[in-house]
Amino acid sequence: MKKLSVSLLALGAAFTLAACGGEPAADGAASGDVRTIQVTTPPTSKNLSWQTTEGKILGYEPDVLRAIDKKLEGYEFNIQAVADSAQETGLKTGKYELNVGGFYPTPEREEQFYVPKEPTGRSLIKMYVREDSGIESLEDLVGKNISPFTAGGGTLRVVMDWQKENPEHKLELKESSGDIPYAQRLKEIDTGKYDAFIGPANLGQNEVIEELGLKVKETDPIYVGETIMLIYKSEQNEQLAEDVTQALKELREEGTLSEISNEYYGEDVFQYEVTK
Repeated sequence: MKKLSVSLLALGAAFTLAACGGEPAADGAASGDVRTIQVTTPPTSKNLSWQTTEGKILGYEPDVLRAIDKKLEGYEFNIQAVADSAQETGLKTGKYELNVGGFYPTPEREEQFYVPKEPTGRSLIKMYVREDSGIESLEDLVGKNISPFTAGGGTLRVVMDWQKENPEHKLELKESSGDIPYAQRLKEIDTGKYDAFIGPANLGQNEVIEELGLKVKETDPIYVGETIMLIYKSEQNEQLAEDVTQALKELREEGTLSEISNEYYGEDVFQYEVTK
C-alpha cells in the first residue's frame, strides 16, 4: 500500500505538471539558469573606460555594459579591465567572450567575430586648437603645423581619406615615433608649438584643458563613426549577439545611452550623424 501511494502521488504530480503546461527541464538548462559572460574593457582609456587605483572600473563603455547586463536576465557579465594586447589574444582564443574598447567596424572584425547590429556609441574625431586661432575646419589647416599623428592610427587614416577627396587642400601630415600623452599634446597647442591636434574626443581632453587652464578649445567633429563590441564566434554566442543587439536598440531608443554619454563626455554623442 505504501509503494502504491507513492506511485499515485508521483503520477498525480506528473498530471498536474502537464495540465499547467510545464515539462521537466533538460540537464544543464533548468529554468532560471544564468550564463556568466567574461567581458573585457580597457583599463586606462579615460573617459571611455578606465580602472581606478581602488579597482573600480568606470567609464562610458563599462556603464553601457552594465545597462545591457541589467536588461538580459539570462546572462551575468563579469567585467574585467584588461590591456589591449591581452584583450585581443583572449578574445581570439575564447578566454574572453565579449570585448569593448572603442572599436571601429571593419570587414576583418565582422568576419572574425560576432558584431551586434547596434553600435555601442559614436566615435567623434575633433580638432583641438588655440581659442584665438580661428581654425574651425580641416581646410583651415592648410599651411599650419599639425601635431604628429600616432603611426598607423585610425585618426591619420580619416584625415588621409579626407585629403584624397580634397586634393586642392594640401595638409602637412607627420607621424610620431611613439605615443605622445594627450596632456603634452594639448600643452603644445597652448604654447603655439603646434597649431592643431586631431584626435578622438572620448579620452578626457576637456578635463585636461580645464585642469591645466589651457587656452585651447575643441571644434565640431570632423568625423563621426560608430563604435562596436566584439563577441567570440561560437555557436552558443550567436544568440548572445542577437540579445545584445536588442538590448542596445532598447537602450538607445529609451535615451539611456545618451544619458551615459552626457555623464562621461559632457555631450550626447548620438546627436551627430555618422559620416558617410
